[in-house]
Amino acid sequence: MPPMSARPAAIPAHSRASRGAAARGRSARPWLTALTVALALTSCRPRNTATSPAPDVWEAGGDAAREHAITRTRAPVGLPEPVLDFLAQETLKNLAQLQGEGAEVPAYFLAYDLIARDHLWLEAQDGQIVRNRRDSDRTVDVDVRVGTRQLDNSHPGDANYGPGNGLGSGMFVSVQDDPLALSQALWQYTETQYKDALAAFSAAESAEQLKSQTEDKPPSPDFSEEKPNIHAEPPVALDLAALSKQWEPRLREVSAALADDPHVLESQVVFLAWVDNRAYVNSENTRIQGSQVRLRLMLQAKAQADDGMTLDRFESFEAQDPEQLPAQSVLLATARRLRDEVLALRVAPLAEPYAGPAVLAGRAAGVFFHEIFGHRLEGHRQKDDLEGQTFADMVGKRVLPVFLDMVDDPTAETLGGVPLSGHYHVDDEGVPAERVVLVERGKLRTFLLGRSPVLPFTKSNGHGRRERGYQAVARQGNLIVTSRKTIPDKELRRALIDEVKRQNKPYGLWFSDIQGGYTMTERAGPQAFKVMPLLVYRIWPDGRPDELVRGVDIVGTPIAAFETIIATGDSPGIFNGMCGAESGEVPVSAVSPSLLLRNLEVERATHERGKPPLLPPPPVGGKPDPKGMSPAPAASPPRKAVNAGGHGGRDLSRETAQPARRSR
Repeated sequence: MPPMSARPAAIPAHSRASRGAAARGRSARPWLTALTVALALTSCRPRNTATSPAPDVWEAGGDAAREHAITRTRAPVGLPEPVLDFLAQETLKNLAQLQGEGAEVPAYFLAYDLIARDHLWLEAQDGQIVRNRRDSDRTVDVDVRVGTRQLDNSHPGDANYGPGNGLGSGMFVSVQDDPLALSQALWQYTETQYKDALAAFSAAESAEQLKSQTEDKPPSPDFSEEKPNIHAEPPVALDLAALSKQWEPRLREVSAALADDPHVLESQVVFLAWVDNRAYVNSENTRIQGSQVRLRLMLQAKAQADDGMTLDRFESFEAQDPEQLPAQSVLLATARRLRDEVLALRVAPLAEPYAGPAVLAGRAAGVFFHEIFGHRLEGHRQKDDLEGQTFADMVGKRVLPVFLDMVDDPTAETLGGVPLSGHYHVDDEGVPAERVVLVERGKLRTFLLGRSPVLPFTKSNGHGRRERGYQAVARQGNLIVTSRKTIPDKELRRALIDEVKRQNKPYGLWFSDIQGGYTMTERAGPQAFKVMPLLVYRIWPDGRPDELVRGVDIVGTPIAAFETIIATGDSPGIFNGMCGAESGEVPVSAVSPSLLLRNLEVERATHERGKPPLLPPPPVGGKPDPKGMSPAPAASPPRKAVNAGGHGGRDLSRETAQPARRSR
């Protein structure tokens, strides 16, 4: 899987959700209006809780018993656009040809996924706008399946997950509403995808014939049967020109504050807006008209230590409506905090290899679960022979401490008022999103499933996801962890110190922020993970002040890592960001209370040895520093585990679930 990234050129990439007035409105471009349509819309003491995680609250067990409301809304109902009927006609026509006498191997499934996107990218550096770009495009993904549902061209093997196997094309089509141009594009791309599907199916058949049949269980089918789904939301539009005009002066002010020290070698503030209007039709009579609005604000500051190590701090804010974006005062405070933190990091001591008690605070815990556990529950990994299949035979068995529950709930729109980026109503294979209980009282119940089933589970649970141009596979949406054994957040530091003393260790570690990482899931390599934290503190048991350190990575194996969880905090930390894997980058959320671990292993991180700049920096704010480079501020103490200021948090940059060689 490619790295999880969210920094265009250093920092982009694509959520869905509540639509406020600014996001509503009919599309400014009527879809192929000459066509007609006929479509029906149709303390550490556990507290007993329900037998499964409550669907409408995030609830902490223990004495605190804190609840945070989870909100869901019905998808807005709109009139179907003519393009849906047009795509349905093209699907029937082209599939009939691919099933005719001239077809080498008849196709049994065809789908068209047409997405019209409007996009804004604003970027500021050093108090000035360096990029202001607005563009629009339309792409179509053509999915052709040949063979049978038991064995088709999607069959896992040495081939990649697309494009190249007839599934996922991401080809550009005309932005004009011209039926002939769209029909011609569909004809050409369908022909290309069919030929790719034939080649992939032939390779899959050959591989299966040469494979030793030693397993005592039947193989899982390649493609599930699902009920037709009719779903139509009204098209949405945003005035990107007005957004650009509104945000340009705000970005200039924030970027000036972020760069306001000569030790900050590089900084940028980026505002991204996407508006996607989607029309999906397949040969099983599923018709989806959906829309997605996504807004992102990203702040990044970089500095360099005297030994050459590059250091950076990063913060992102996610929204589905402009009204959800933070106030200017919040952005300015965030910029100053990031600047101070990166300056403190450049003079912090290097960490040393160590294994001992630790706390993963707030959203750092969510990233930990997403990276190490969530990827291993994605359905396609349970049936691919190249995968380690860590939990393939663990359904009904304990995989986490008995006081932990885990669900993945794309239907959740907000938690405690915070928008969740992994929210959607219908997945990218046309299947309704479902709330899925993955782990209950520590026992594995099921997997995240798209339309590639894993026996004994024969149906999708609405988690087939992709970026344009990729084949859809099972992916995480809103991964939510709850606990039945909690410690009030304000007492976590004391609990950590007590554990340090009990083990007679010199110190404990407190992880305030994590930038992401990668996990290796292929059986050809070690079933291990590496997570890259950004803010790490030594917590001394003798009363010394907490000490910020740098240059540390968390390492380990998944089963061993989760066995060391002693207890959790009592409030959710929320991570919102992007996850990159075989099916490209998709928006996700990861929610977890802070974790107290008996043992966590860290190692030294790799770093550059380049010399700091030789030339003096220009004056900051027009006033030269009389002493040259200004001193860095003192390291701030660990921040309390909170919901990332109510606006999401760190991007999962560089986050990867191996294998990385399967994507483009």
